[in-house]
Amino acid sequence: MKRYYAGVDWADREHQVYVEDENGEKIMERNVQQTVEGLAGFGRWLDERRAEGIELWAAIEKPHGRIVDFILGHGVVVYPVNPKALDRARDRFRMSPSKSDGFDAYVLAEFVRTDHAHLRALEPNSEQAEELKLLTRDELRLERHKTRLLNQLTVTLKEYYPRPLEVFSDLETKIARDFLKTYPTPRALSELTRRKWNRFAKREHHLSEERCKELWENLRQAQPPYVRIDVASGNNGNKGRESGKV
Repeated sequence: MKRYYAGVDWADREHQVYVEDENGEKIMERNVQQTVEGLAGFGRWLDERRAEGIELWAAIEKPHGRIVDFILGHGVVVYPVNPKALDRARDRFRMSPSKSDGFDAYVLAEFVRTDHAHLRALEPNSEQAEELKLLTRDELRLERHKTRLLNQLTVTLKEYYPRPLEVFSDLETKIARDFLKTYPTPRALSELTRRKWNRFAKREHHLSEERCKELWENLRQAQPPYVRIDVASGNNGNKGRESGKV
């Protein structure tokens, strides 16, 4: 079976790829962006070579990560290369006339072609491990989304309704979330009475008498004036001033 050897010089945002045949002749060199479009194009190229009956081996200076999973997922045999071994290989291939701008990618391709007997291929993950990996990625994606939403909420509150930020140091706590649901605007806060607050703080969230009193005093401080945007009216720029004093 015909075989191509690829070197992948990875980075966070882009990867340099160099591919050669069994005789060391250059087949392809490209920059692969870590984007949906960039990876899709590279994936198509890998799939087309495999459809032609060409076996693909790749060397990369890391044993895991998104690009490694991506290459494995396209049926490529992946050989992780120790950074010290790559350093020695750089000196060995430095004077080669095949040197290109993506020198490390070229070195990795040469190294896996000539020294693969001394390397150990990665084993593709089991179905259960792949499922766990996908779940982990989903969790990280949701965590990043939550962080973005919290940042947006914080900015909005600072401009429009700063009192909750001054009273609750952490918007992720249950009491802070429940407070914003119950009193989502300065007008709603202006209607908060001591009796309602005691019920909310002590009965529903089990705050001590001292803590309940401390937060109440912070809540009763005068708020700066705010601008209300009448979204329901559908008139852009239709704003009315109201007092935000509690």
